[in-house]
Amino acid sequence: MPSYRFCRPDDLGLIVRAINQCCRIHETDTPEMTEERLKAHMTLFAVRPGNCMVALERQQPVAAIISTRREASAWIQTLGCQPAFQRRGIASQLVEALVRKIAIQRTEDITVDVPEDNDAALQFFRSVGFEERGRLVTLEGALDSSGGPMGEVIQAPAAELLDACEAFHAFPACWERSADSLAGYGELIQGYACRENGAIQGYLLHQGSTILDLACAPDADATQVSAILLARLNAVDTPPFKLPKVNASDPLFDILQQQGLQPARSYRLMGQKLS
Repeated sequence: MPSYRFCRPDDLGLIVRAINQCCRIHETDTPEMTEERLKAHMTLFAVRPGNCMVALERQQPVAAIISTRREASAWIQTLGCQPAFQRRGIASQLVEALVRKIAIQRTEDITVDVPEDNDAALQFFRSVGFEERGRLVTLEGALDSSGGPMGEVIQAPAAELLDACEAFHAFPACWERSADSLAGYGELIQGYACRENGAIQGYLLHQGSTILDLACAPDADATQVSAILLARLNAVDTPPFKLPKVNASDPLFDILQQQGLQPARSYRLMGQKLS
């Protein structure tokens, strides 16, 4: 029988091996994990070794859960089990142990993004108490280059633009694109603001061809403002562009498709409230 334990800060090598040997086999489009990438995830997404757990057989990882935590919420970044050890309840034990631990830490909520085409994973998380909360869709493609409206767009520090994040987002962003995660990039990302009469009507943050955030003021014309910002991006970077995990309930979801970005992969946002 496997043994289980939560990781320590000096277990980065073990966490890397566990991700590569247990999780990436189920996520073939995910790059190989390294200690350098893991440390970046610790900074950007608040991955906490103490909230990561591994199942070990003869000191080798056979299953792992990698989790983040900020104040009152947590997010399961990845969960995986080697095929030979599946259907033994190992994944259930990992999730249940994590939930118990973070509840003791006064964490109020835990979420996970499950690929919509993975019926087994969706059923698994339902079985351990997670409920569906919405749909997240990654959009990709070239932007409509037929012109579009002109407007005042200025380059602006990401930190300044993120001050408007909460007010500009009517629907929750995924964990990776939350204001806290984006703030961790520091000067690695570029920002553009669309202004009218001195007031920010919308902003765009990107790292190369990946759009990390696009938001419009509640009273702005979202179609026009987003077109202005995307035209600026189209002028400074090269398609295809990618905007990960857009909330499908956000009006921008339909607007972005009209402007050339198309659905590439869908997820179900699932969560559990903790007492």
